Amino acid sequence: MKVLIPAGGMGTRLRPHTLYTPKPLLFVAGDTIIGHIFLLLDGLEIEEYRIVYSPETSLPRLLRKAYPERSFSFWKQAEPLGLGHAVLQGLPELGDEPILILLSDTIIPFDIRAALSSVAEDEGFLVAKEVEDPRRFGVMELAGDYISKLVEKPEKPQSNLAISGIYYLPSAKRLREALEEMVAQDRRTQGEYQLTDALSILIDHGEKLKAVKVDTWLDCGTPVALLEANRELLKHNSRVVPVEGSLIKPPCWIADDAVIENSIIGPNVSVDQGAVICNSIVSESIINAGAQIEGMVIKDTIVGERAVLKRPTLSSDFGPFSRLEGF
Repeated sequence: MKVLIPAGGMGTRLRPHTLYTPKPLLFVAGDTIIGHIFLLLDGLEIEEYRIVYSPETSLPRLLRKAYPERSFSFWKQAEPLGLGHAVLQGLPELGDEPILILLSDTIIPFDIRAALSSVAEDEGFLVAKEVEDPRRFGVMELAGDYISKLVEKPEKPQSNLAISGIYYLPSAKRLREALEEMVAQDRRTQGEYQLTDALSILIDHGEKLKAVKVDTWLDCGTPVALLEANRELLKHNSRVVPVEGSLIKPPCWIADDAVIENSIIGPNVSVDQGAVICNSIVSESIINAGAQIEGMVIKDTIVGERAVLKRPTLSSDFGPFSRLEGF
């Protein structure tokens, strides 16, 4: 099987963290975003990972360095014209063979092997999650187990099943033809070529696609969403060792070479390699590699790689009715 991962965006909603690190390689719960996606695929026979990227990023070099054991090919998306356009860039040279598409900023912990075994040889599936406000998403309508209609960001949704970022198609060739038909018709939604519209063409042509419903869908596209993903992933990926003189409140993930002194860490904190935390209280946060934190109280925060946060120690006497604010 071949896997296609569209990663052409610049991660602007996650700046400044994506100024030097491409979004798929951001640290969360002990691994990168794309590392958690790769874990989902462990046990499958993946022949090739096709990565669609923006030529303005260093993603190919960094991915090869981080995951030398995986077989990558890289396909440029010169212009950000939508997810459908990105997928089309990664489909050349593929014939009538299955293709698995996963978004590079979405982590969905579910049994993908069971989903693959649930469809017949010439069928596919899309992963779906029930949401409160479907108007922000691509939405699917069902006839039994199969998808009868797909609508991108509908004003009046007829379903609350949102397309969640994993797509298995039985024929890369048929998908490419549907995408090319969409582009030839200049069929856009909100100015972009959407994968949902190409999949609608496939369904109209008789493609049989099932809906696979999931309970957890972790979108890592904003700082708030990344911290929420960190909390959810740490429920199953906590790694805590006792630190003399400090209190660690699980769940947390702490790198082996992180230095923690006289501090309270947790819950829901991930600390990457080489970070140093002294005389601080850190909760609900992500501390990236090489960061230095001293004398701080931090909550709901992403501390960037090699960032330095230090507050001087206050030593003084306070008499009756004294008041100190904003220190």
